[in-house]
Amino acid sequence: MFLVPPWSLAILSLRNISLELIADDQQQKGFVDFFTSLPESVFQMNGLIKRGSESSFAWRESGKPTLSSPDRDLNLDLPILGSQAQCETSMLSNYATVVGDTIEKPSTTVRLFNRGDYYTAHGSDALFAAKEVFKSTGVVKMIGAEGKQIQSLVLNKLSFESFVRNLLLVKQYRVEIYVNKGTSKYNDWVVEYKGSPGNLTQFEDLLFSIDVVLSSSVIAVKIGRDTKNKVVGVGFVDVSERRLCVCEFPDDDHFSNLEALVVQVGPKECLLPGTNGSQDYVTVKKVVERSGVLVTPRKKTEFSTDGLAQDLNRLVAFKKGQQENAMAMPETNLTTAVCALNAIIKFLELTTDSSNFNQFSLSTMNWSQYVHLDSAAVKALSLIPPPGVTATQAHHSWMKQPLRDLNTIVERQEIVRALMDDLEARQALTQEHLRRIPDIQALARRLLKKKVTMQDLYRIYQVVKRLPQLVKCLDTPGQSVTLINVLVDPLKELLSDMFKFQEMIESTIDMDLVDRGEFLVKPDFDDDLQEMRNSMNSIEEQIKKLLSRVASDLNLEAGKTLKLESNNQLGYFFRVTLKEEKVLRDNKKYQTLDTNKSGVRFRNSALADLNSDYQHHKEQYSEQQKAIVAEIIGIAAGYVSTLHYLNDVLARLDVLTSFAEVAATAPKPYVRPTVKSDGSRMMRLKGVRHACLEVQDGVSFIANDAEFREDEQTFHIITGPNMGGKSTYIRSVGIVALLAQVGSFVPCDEAEMTLVDAILARVGADDCQVKGMSTFMMEMVETSAILRKATCHSLVIIDELGRGTSTYEGCGLAWAIAEYLAKEVKAFCLFATHFHELATLADDVPSVVNKHVSALIVNNTLTLLYRVRPGMCDQSYGIYVAKMAKFPASVIQMAQEKQSELEHYKNFDFDGTAEERKKIIEVGPQLVKVVPGVLQRSVVAVQVRPQLVEVVPWPVPVVLQRSVVAVQDGEQIIAEFLSACKDLKDIHSDTELNVRLKELQCQLKASSNLYVRALLASLSS
Repeated sequence: MFLVPPWSLAILSLRNISLELIADDQQQKGFVDFFTSLPESVFQMNGLIKRGSESSFAWRESGKPTLSSPDRDLNLDLPILGSQAQCETSMLSNYATVVGDTIEKPSTTVRLFNRGDYYTAHGSDALFAAKEVFKSTGVVKMIGAEGKQIQSLVLNKLSFESFVRNLLLVKQYRVEIYVNKGTSKYNDWVVEYKGSPGNLTQFEDLLFSIDVVLSSSVIAVKIGRDTKNKVVGVGFVDVSERRLCVCEFPDDDHFSNLEALVVQVGPKECLLPGTNGSQDYVTVKKVVERSGVLVTPRKKTEFSTDGLAQDLNRLVAFKKGQQENAMAMPETNLTTAVCALNAIIKFLELTTDSSNFNQFSLSTMNWSQYVHLDSAAVKALSLIPPPGVTATQAHHSWMKQPLRDLNTIVERQEIVRALMDDLEARQALTQEHLRRIPDIQALARRLLKKKVTMQDLYRIYQVVKRLPQLVKCLDTPGQSVTLINVLVDPLKELLSDMFKFQEMIESTIDMDLVDRGEFLVKPDFDDDLQEMRNSMNSIEEQIKKLLSRVASDLNLEAGKTLKLESNNQLGYFFRVTLKEEKVLRDNKKYQTLDTNKSGVRFRNSALADLNSDYQHHKEQYSEQQKAIVAEIIGIAAGYVSTLHYLNDVLARLDVLTSFAEVAATAPKPYVRPTVKSDGSRMMRLKGVRHACLEVQDGVSFIANDAEFREDEQTFHIITGPNMGGKSTYIRSVGIVALLAQVGSFVPCDEAEMTLVDAILARVGADDCQVKGMSTFMMEMVETSAILRKATCHSLVIIDELGRGTSTYEGCGLAWAIAEYLAKEVKAFCLFATHFHELATLADDVPSVVNKHVSALIVNNTLTLLYRVRPGMCDQSYGIYVAKMAKFPASVIQMAQEKQSELEHYKNFDFDGTAEERKKIIEVGPQLVKVVPGVLQRSVVAVQVRPQLVEVVPWPVPVVLQRSVVAVQDGEQIIAEFLSACKDLKDIHSDTELNVRLKELQCQLKASSNLYVRALLASLSS
């Protein structure tokens, strides 16, 4: 017999309650009535959802109750993934018995379970979802019997959609949605659909329900070999743009070319065959992840040509008259790359969707046509917009793909110049037209799948209707011929191609209802539609008359203080402002729907009945027009390829207009750079500014000059105080070089340069704790990549190299790297550093020049001037910067004392030649102290760490090798000297002791070892 304790005392612990089978219907009804009478908070405390008066109880064969509703079973049984299992006698005991993460998964995969009207997450996924959605783990409930509990979280549909968008588009995680295919007696949880950053197909309806810029491109990598080198085969698929691409190229052991390709393409996901410990694929995984791309392992068997011919023949859109045999195309001769492409086709399941058939182009990626950027350069030059800032896919692509083709660069510059000069056209484009154009690519994709609505077709129609205004805006007398050819003529062609589409929409959609958010077919298409439309019009007339009666009843003015409105969610309703809200108080004739800052929305019974009738007729109308809508969509689908072309032209116009707008509206207008493809390498920038910093409020940017000339000024060592502007200066030069080869104008007074083939950077002090890489190791890895990839045509930016390790090791490494880049590579390089010893490199290498950012000290106060001047700076002014940061006075004083003490030991007078002094500096001068009677070393000699040698495999200069040998030999000489001094302890005669000490000192001074001579020089200072 079931006894119900008072819920206020028992708190209704639904997890642990045990009930016997109630056979009597009356008893069952009492049981249900009890639970339905409970407040919703009781259910929430126990991790359940109450559905109001609809709640009831369903009975399993085992005789135990489960909460349910008429339309679905609210079954909280914990899913057993991939297998069937008989339900436990209690819903919640089963829920707590089995762990939700039964199948092993990576932390970047989140599993959610579809339970009808809501979703659940369990275990670690529940905790993660709670933090992301609710910003607290307090909403997570422990479900199950004692000792078998598991964390669980319920997500409503709105929270689920927001969470999934964040996972796929921001976090770059994978998502798996499970559904129970079993019966009430058995659970059978299987994957209903899944997605990843590169495979959004099954989430399109969710993700594209909002205006969001997406790119779901995927690459796959397979490594092969020719007779000598590694051959990297890459397949690339962009579903949104309907592109299949392949390429092959040789690469080194560190896959430098692959990293450049990943940065250029910007994929969301990379597929790799199962590594099985292969060092090559382990390295590839690290390279790809360093660029922020999700790596997904796949079976090796997928990286083959099995079934490829058939799949390509289905997917490729062959040109008219072309042989419909994909394997006859030259791209398929890249055997390693097409194997990678086949893996992507299988991963995306492209052939399972008939809408993909004959829609894709197949081409070879010409990755060498773009400037190589490494991931560090992308970050250092601020090419990735911060969170919350949106940019079109075209903007992303152009900024990450600077050009090496001079003709295309000049073409873009011509259009930017024309748009800058035409203020009226530029303002109309930016303020009126371009911002109102939706994501045509997303609409075209939905149209291809025939998942569009009449509202989507109307949005496309609005774009087509705007084309004549765009043409009129651009096609003005005296306009640039280049702009006419590249933009205006294609727009005119598209306007002609889409004319029939425009006519079809105008003749089918009832434009009178569009302003009310209703997208219905015109009633004159069908007699039944006309009859329904007449009924709807009659109801609308009655509603308008009702407005006058209600206004009279409430003593309000219809259309002013009392308004009649409608929307898709509520239908028709009245609205008054908050000021007039008092007329509804205690008035039982009117029911309030909701209250917000715009006023109070309400109805009376008459409007409620009329609204119900109107919505009923509207639903019938929509049902009746389905066949007509399907026919319209079928015709519109024939315009998909034209829409893709329209998207390309408008994207090009959008980016070039933004270039012109930024250049014209900057605090000081940008200038057109003169870019050359031949002649002696050079770069001359006058008045260069940082494009981001100069637009900040309250900033008066100090411009500087930069000049590089082949064999004369290729390597710039920048020294100066902290906060003096060294980093800003070198980044500014990098940004100018990138913008110039993108085709934009640049933030300079004058700019002239030859093309560069790569922009490489080592800037910042980031670590990567997840991958077990310290700040210094990250420095070494990125610098190693620069030394491998840089050529004499590259631009290299290095900031504060070597500061992550000891002073002398850092200085030695910085010197070796700088000398190698200056002597061997001869790339244009900006090298900002606090190692002032590097300034002497200019004495040995003619192409090295010293520059410094200036500062002024007046009355013991540091003033930063931000001017870059010739020569070196011998101070970093770190203590002055500490004063600016409001350090305690005692700390400042101690710092000054220690600085003086250390500089006493550093600034010794070495009597060797300049060449010998430089060699000693390369390994770091050693500090020594004299303790009465004994000479002791205070600092251990420089040691070259083996692990750094492994990750920095550059050619070590011979001078550095010799210096290390000198240190090792000098250590041995000093050890022998100290041992001999120790043996003098048995001499009791002062005279004899002095004679023996003098002999030993003479022997030591006679040594030709550089290390020993440096130590002796420091003692005499």
